[in-house]
Amino acid sequence: MRLRDPSSSAIQGVLFDLDGTLLDTAEDLVAAANWALTLEGLPPCPIDEVKPYISGGARTILGYWLVKTLEKRPVFKFPTLNVVSHTHEPLFDRLIEHMMGHYEAHPARYTQFFNGMESVLDVLDEQQIPWGIVTNKLTRYTQPVVQALALEQRTQCIISGDTTPHAKPHPMPLLEASQRLGIDPSQCVYIGDAARDIEAGQRAGMATLAALYGYIGADEDVTSWGADDALETPVDLLSWIAGQDGL
Repeated sequence: MRLRDPSSSAIQGVLFDLDGTLLDTAEDLVAAANWALTLEGLPPCPIDEVKPYISGGARTILGYWLVKTLEKRPVFKFPTLNVVSHTHEPLFDRLIEHMMGHYEAHPARYTQFFNGMESVLDVLDEQQIPWGIVTNKLTRYTQPVVQALALEQRTQCIISGDTTPHAKPHPMPLLEASQRLGIDPSQCVYIGDAARDIEAGQRAGMATLAALYGYIGADEDVTSWGADDALETPVDLLSWIAGQDGL
């Protein structure tokens, strides 16, 4: 499939969020959370229920679950953080430590590409379209995952949550990524499954696409994010890029 003439296309580079966009990492993350919860004698959390909180990381996942099950208080939707009571702060800190220690030891037992994503990357590589990863996951957790999926040899850049002084929704990580690709931000597209991904892309001056196949809550109003378009599946990215020719 020929996507575009590289010298004329409006889109010259592609940037992906990691969790919930490029890779389906939910099972490993929730397994780590449940290992921590079980260690403290608490009930495990169902993966489908906490998926919408994965973009916020361990504090967001565990904060939601503790407020709901241990404190039995009304919970907030992501991205609002569910803050545990002062009484449970020591427990919360232990859970975070347990969870991330387990995740660091077992980062990619179940992690896999979303269906169709490998073929998308194959086409980008064939067409010599540079692509990169921009995630808020810290480098110490990002690197083992991308190595396990053999992405380090393929991607032109990996920007983690601690690569620059600011994380998304600040535009700095995306601007750093476009600079490493050697492509003007206006000729890049950023794909993500959270509102802050779209905000970061917009603030960086990039085209933005919402990954509807990612970790988005059923009641989330994705249209309110203001993305340029949305992808039902990863493969939809190819036709979207092809449609940008001549714009």
